[in-house]
This record gives sequence, structure tokens and C-alpha cells, in this order.
Amino acid sequence: MKLLTTGQARELDRVSMIEMGVPIEKLMGNAGKTVAEEAMEMVSDIHDSSILILSGKGNNGGDGFAAATVLFENNYNVKIHSLYKNNEINGDSLNFYLKCESLGIFITFGESLPGFKIPDLIIDGLLGTGFKGVLRESMIPWVEWINNSKSLVLSIDISSGLNGNSGRVNPIAVKANTTVAFGAPKLGSIFRFGQEYSGIVHTKEIGFPNLEDTELPGLNWELIQEFNASLHLKKPKVDCHKYSAGKVLVIAGSKGMTGAAILSTYGALRSGAGLTTTTTPASLNEIYEQLIIEGITLPLEDHGKGYLCLDNYDSIEEKLEWADSVVLGPGLGRDISTQNLIKELVRIIEKPLILDADGLFPFSNKIGELNDREYPLIITPHIGELSYLTGIDKEKIISEFPIVMNEVMTDFHHIALVKQVPSCTFYKNSAMVNLSGNPGLATGGTGDVLSGMIASFIAQGIDHYNSVSLAAFIHGKASDELIVEKGYRGQIASDILEKIPYVISGYEKS
Repeated sequence: MKLLTTGQARELDRVSMIEMGVPIEKLMGNAGKTVAEEAMEMVSDIHDSSILILSGKGNNGGDGFAAATVLFENNYNVKIHSLYKNNEINGDSLNFYLKCESLGIFITFGESLPGFKIPDLIIDGLLGTGFKGVLRESMIPWVEWINNSKSLVLSIDISSGLNGNSGRVNPIAVKANTTVAFGAPKLGSIFRFGQEYSGIVHTKEIGFPNLEDTELPGLNWELIQEFNASLHLKKPKVDCHKYSAGKVLVIAGSKGMTGAAILSTYGALRSGAGLTTTTTPASLNEIYEQLIIEGITLPLEDHGKGYLCLDNYDSIEEKLEWADSVVLGPGLGRDISTQNLIKELVRIIEKPLILDADGLFPFSNKIGELNDREYPLIITPHIGELSYLTGIDKEKIISEFPIVMNEVMTDFHHIALVKQVPSCTFYKNSAMVNLSGNPGLATGGTGDVLSGMIASFIAQGIDHYNSVSLAAFIHGKASDELIVEKGYRGQIASDILEKIPYVISGYEKS
């Protein structure tokens, strides 16, 4: 399913009207019709229902006026309140306002809250996708009134007060039961708080050109679908064996952080890898041996220091030919010699490489150096790690995520899985958004599990981009299925490991 930034939504309007010659009046009329149809469905079980449309000055207000005409002509009890006086309504909205007036639809005006009888349904046409920044003070009482009304709420294209790019709310937004999105859902309805405020999002066609055939600026945003898992996680071939099922080399862990290596290893095993080899500082090998009983360990001399260093390079290099994919970084630590080892391994490892956690640290403010790598690379930063990789402030990344990632991926030539809310996979001009997952994943070690899963799927022969987005989806779904028994706060990373096989098994029917 396609998703749109607010800029892409504006461009789609322009392409439709200027290049395709679709009149704005037709687009607005179609938008109003789809909103009215959704409204009629929402009140279908309510006898003698009442509907209030709240309209702003922009195109959302015009869509609201257009919806009112359809509802009135279908004999619904509909009223309109415009926050702006009739002499302030202009442009394309004016035509539909005048039609409402000619039909005799009851309309009131002004920013002050009148003494409305609470309706059964409120249609929110106050603000559109162009809203950003802080909701102006005079609008706050209206949003509070809507949210406290106990009415059903239907938002036009996006909930008023919700940032259409970031999904952030400052300080308040309309909480809709349903949102009617035109052409495609907006990223803000998916990101951060977007799902909480948007309710169920129904996408409606109103006369836009086919999005598959329309070139829009920026990244091509899509939502990962369930069929992606069904497509790639079929029942294994009857003659598969542990070598053909995929071999993963895990270079991870150090004193105090052995768990990162263990979790990455089991992330690979639980998602289907046939064999794993995990490097260990020799002084810690007993810990690894006791806990990784289904995988191989590769002890490397550390002279009791508890971490790997550049001296271990040759021993690791000898094992690279064996592997189908490599995880590098979880829990390795940040000793300068470890960082030098990481840099050298990133340069020479020819197999697909998943670079995570401490593996990213040597490239702080030097993400461009990763472009020098000739071979497949996947980086898996959370927002903090992306900030120190790029030098971009964390707050800017969160508040302007689509814009920032468009800039980052213009210069970065490999795959990036950014662990924001929700997680997104990027490669070239493509961005895959994953809706599975929940706050239960906000606990140490879950990212290590995810790195192992990515390496496993790649080792099994799934293409790299799909391996990353698929791993994020399964990882999140495992956490979602844990909520019933563990809640959010009770989840830990090893719980995810236990649930992964049950999630995957649902796709192995054929």
C-alpha cells in the first residue's frame, strides 16, 4: 500500500489538476462524496442520526461543504459550523459553500464555541495535511470539545492537529474513529501518534492518477503487507539440510555484554538459519559455550581483556568464506582497538554484512565512509545512532523524518533499517514502513535479536531488501503476540526469541 508525505500529496493535487486536467471542483466533489458515504456507514445503526460538520478555511473545509450537500440530498440531519465567516470563505471551497447555502443547510460561523447539542457524528474538516508546528490557541478548545463529545468522529484526510509527516501532536489533535484518506494514507497517520489519533484509515479514490504511474518527489513510501511474509516464508524444501538452510557468522559480544552475541545468534537460529558461528573473546568462551548450545563458538585470544581487537582480524578472516551472511557489532564494545577491527572488517568482508550497535560507532559523523564498501551492507540504527552517524540532531530527525531520510538516502548507497516508530527500511528510492511492533520492544537486546533475524533470512536466500523489511515485520509481530501473556512492560528480548517460531510457522503452510 502506498503512503504519501504532505509534499507528495500537494504534488499529486498539482499533477491531477495541471497535468491531467482534472478540475479542482471535481476532486473536491468526489472527496465530499466519499466522506459522506463513510459518514452514512458510520451512523447506519443510529435512528434519526445527527451529523455536524466542522469546517476550516482550506480545502478540507471545502471537502466538508461538499460532503454536506451529499448528506442533505440523502435526507440526513446535517449541520455545518464554519470557524470562518462567510465572507472569509473563498477559492474552491466557496462554490460548495454557496451550494450548501442554496440548499438551505443550517450553517453557523465563528471561532467561539456555540452551545451545540452533541451530535451522533462529527466530521472533522478543520485542518488538512498542510498543518505543522503548534496548534494555534484558538483551535485548542474546538479539538478538546470534539474529543470530549463522545460523538463518533470522522476526519477528512488527516486528523486536525496531527502533523502529516511526523505523526507528532503539539499539543493536541482530534481523536478520530475513522479517517478518510484521499489517494493514499499520509505518513502522519502511520508514524508516532498517528494511529492513535487517526482510528481506522480508509483510502478513497477521488480522481487522482494511478500512483504506480505517477512520479512524485522524494522517497517511494509503502506499507509492508502480510503477503510479503507468505511469499518468502514457505515450507522448506524436503531435501534441505543445515548447510543449505543458511550459515551465519556473528561477531559480537564483550565483557558485560555477552548477551548481545547470544541474542543475535538465537535470532538467526530461531528464524531458520541452519548453522551459526559466534566469535567469543577466549576469556569469556565458557559463558558462550554454556548458553549457545545449538550454535558453534569461535574463541579468539583476548589476553583476558574481555573484548576483541585488531589482533583477531586474521582468525576472523579465515571464517568468512564459510558464512553466507555476517552480523557485526552487537555488544562488541568501543575500545579503540575494537573500533579499528570493525573498520577493517567492514572494508574486507565480501558477504552480506549487517552492521549494528557498536559496529556503527566507528563511523560517527562519517556515514559517507560506508559508501566506500563494495559489498552488500545493511545498517540498523535507532534514532540516536542515526544522529551520530549523520551529525543530524535527534529532534530534527524525529520532527522531519521523511525529509531527513530523503536527504540521507540521496547520499547513502546501502540498505538502512531505521528503528523509529514505526521501523522503516530504506534502499535507494524505496522506503518500506512496518506497522507491527509495540512499546514492549523498548527493552535491551531486542535489536540484537533483529540483527540475527536479518542475517538469517539473507543466508536463506531471500533478497536483501525483503530480508530486512520481513525481519522487522516478524520481529514486531512476535512482540504483538506476546502482549496477551506478557503485556508491554513484561516483555524481554528472550521472550521474542521464543515467539518467533510460532509467528513464522503460520506462513509455512505451503
